[in-house]
Formats: sequence, structure tokens, C-alpha cells
Amino acid sequence: MARTLIKDVEHAVAIGTDQHRRAMLDRITTLFGDHARHLGEAEMKPFEAIMLHLARSVDSASRAILAGAIADIANAPRSVVRDLAYDPDSIVAGPILARSVRLADEDLVRIVRRAGLEHLDAVSRRRILSEQITEILVTRAAIAAVRRIAGNEGARLSEAGFRFLMQRAQHDNVLRALLDLRATLPTGCRVSFPEPLSFGNGIDRDEQAIVALVAESRIDEALAVVARVAGVPSDRAVQAFQRADLDRLLFLTRSADLGWGTLKHLIQARPGRRLQPEEMRGAFEAFQALPVATARRSVGFVTAPDTNEPIAKVA
Repeated sequence: MARTLIKDVEHAVAIGTDQHRRAMLDRITTLFGDHARHLGEAEMKPFEAIMLHLARSVDSASRAILAGAIADIANAPRSVVRDLAYDPDSIVAGPILARSVRLADEDLVRIVRRAGLEHLDAVSRRRILSEQITEILVTRAAIAAVRRIAGNEGARLSEAGFRFLMQRAQHDNVLRALLDLRATLPTGCRVSFPEPLSFGNGIDRDEQAIVALVAESRIDEALAVVARVAGVPSDRAVQAFQRADLDRLLFLTRSADLGWGTLKHLIQARPGRRLQPEEMRGAFEAFQALPVATARRSVGFVTAPDTNEPIAKVA
């Protein structure tokens, strides 16, 4: 089979049309994907040679399709993966940079040192990132990628990388919140900002009161302030606080234009299981995604009392 395929590939590259080469690459990619999990390194060599030869003879659109097809294959041909990762077109390189485990850290370091913002954004999406890579990314990448790294516990931070993140966070409330939620930090480092985190406008005094009351375990009083600012009855704030899900509490605090820091304190004060860091990040992302205007229009409906749920005094 391998010899026949190689001859077909050589023919396609030498005298075949662009359409013929694309069809041949698609055929080989599909065949490889169907058998990849059963192939050892030696058995993969014919596929590797054929795919690389074809990949270098087709247009960017076809290379992008190939990259998307093999990015998640754990034993994808290394030479093909590298060839695609170094492509100057981010549409081609992106899937490999973001997802392929076959791309070595040495290659990633070389790429992030010289690549453009779109390539850096793709690398920032990797589930696991070494300290060396994140240190380069946080100094070169756009703020969206930097925030993504700060919120990814699988992205390890060096002391230098962490210090740079702290500097950027002084002027970026979203980055500050993500660092505040982060569980893993370089040894000896901690998140510390001179000014309190606030996303609200003109209601800092109420937010300070809520946080202070929560800190003193005066939860009923804190919720009464939340309800007053949101313009709903106090019992609705208590019910939102007591629910297992965060939806009502999220709508309530967002409708009041309270900051993430306030919501975070309320979440942490709830009885029962504490949220894991990834769950807290999910709550933060939901908070950021919910417009204040939408929350205000919906808060009356969302926080409507459940007739079958008794409301108890909060300790």
C-alpha cells in the first residue's frame, strides 16, 4: 500500500492539478486519522513522508484543513506538525499551536519569540504552558491572550512573568480579577494591589459596606444592602444567596452594578462546598458576559420567589 501511495503522490506533485493534490492530501489524512491509534513510530513513517510531501505542495486553505485534522491526534507525524506550526499564516499554524501535543517546547519558544499577535494568541490557548513560554507571551501578546494565561492554572508562571502580569494588572481590572482568582503562583509570590478591585460606578461606599458586613459574618445585613441597591425586596436577595446555583445572585449583583469583588465575597461566604478555582473563573466569566442593562431588565423575573422554597434567616 505504501509504495502505491508514494507513487501516486509523486505523480500528483509532479504533474497533477491543484485539485488532484488537495484530493490526494485529503485521502491520506483521512486514512491516517482512521488508523493513527494503531500505528507505532515505525509504521507511521510512510504516512509522515507522504503527508509532508503533499502538505508542501498545496495552498494555505488545504494546509489549514490538514492542521485542523491532525492537531488533536496524539501521535501525529512530528515533521508535519512542525511544518504547519512554523507556517507564517496563522490560519494554518493556529490549530497546531493551540492544541497539538506533538509540538516540542523548543519549537514553541522559537515561535513565540518571533511570531505575530495571531500566532501568540493561538499559543496562549494551549492547556499546558511552561514558565519559559508564558514569560515570553505575557510580554509580547495582546491583552486578551495575557488574560487567558492568567486564568489558566495549566499555564505556569515564573517570578518574572508574574511580576509583569502584576504590572499590567494595575491598569486592567479584568486581569486583576483573574490573578486574584488564581490558585497557583510562583513560590513566595502573592497577589497584592494597593487599591481595591471594583467594576462598579459611583457605588463604592455600598460595596465597601457589603464586603465589611460579609467579613463580620453579618450576612443578612449585607444582603439587605444588596437588595436596596438592586431595588428588590430583601427576601429575594436572601433566597438568591441560599440557592445552590449562582444564577440569581449573579443577576442580582450585576443589576445593582456591583463589582466582581463584591460578588466574589458573597460567593465565598455561602455555606457548603467552596467553589474550585475553575468554577470561580466560570462565575467571573459569566459576570463579565452579562451586561448590566440586561440584568436590570431581567432581575425581577429571575429573582422571583419560589413558592416551594422556604426562606431561612442567614447565619
